[in-house]
Amino acid sequence: MSHRNLARRALVLAPAGTATADAVTTRLKTAGYSVDADAAFTEPTGPIDAFVYDPGLLDGTPTRSAAEQLLTRVAQLIPFLRTPEEGGSRIVVIASRDGLGWPSRPDLAAQSGALVSAARSLALQLGRTGTTVNVIAALPPEGSPLREAGHPENTHLYEPEALTPDPVTVHDIAETAAFFLNPRSGYITGQVLHCCGGASLLSSLSV
Repeated sequence: MSHRNLARRALVLAPAGTATADAVTTRLKTAGYSVDADAAFTEPTGPIDAFVYDPGLLDGTPTRSAAEQLLTRVAQLIPFLRTPEEGGSRIVVIASRDGLGWPSRPDLAAQSGALVSAARSLALQLGRTGTTVNVIAALPPEGSPLREAGHPENTHLYEPEALTPDPVTVHDIAETAAFFLNPRSGYITGQVLHCCGGASLLSSLSV
């Protein structure tokens, strides 16, 4: 059976109920997916083509042990992932550029780094099954409470800003997720794509 003839189903898990996850859900629906968007994991009733995990790092209210929960949820989803003959499945993890380091958010930075490590390991684990696993490391979008944090104490640093003329939005992050989920991205796995308008080029430094 051709994968193109199968109804595409996506699961978006966002324990924090984030604006980013809402934008991803809307984008997937416009791409023709049937989307289940939940704040708590529910075992699917049929095959899953896409799983998007947003633990809330960009909103400053992350789920604790986000990487451990990612590994647990993916293990539960394995029986529902598409076979290589069906085109495989896609897993996208939404993390933060804070993984590069940020003085006032070491907890978010640590969780983001752990998510990257977990996702890369899952990509190695699931590669032969046809499932890809990738990470979006995004800048907190315009409207995120993290944008109002100001200068971290005892530093000259300011909140990382996009180098591009316009700020990063939740819709930019949703489009990046759609890129990873596209069948034409089937040979991309274990990668971290910064959706940050170039802020990652500055790492933890202000210039």
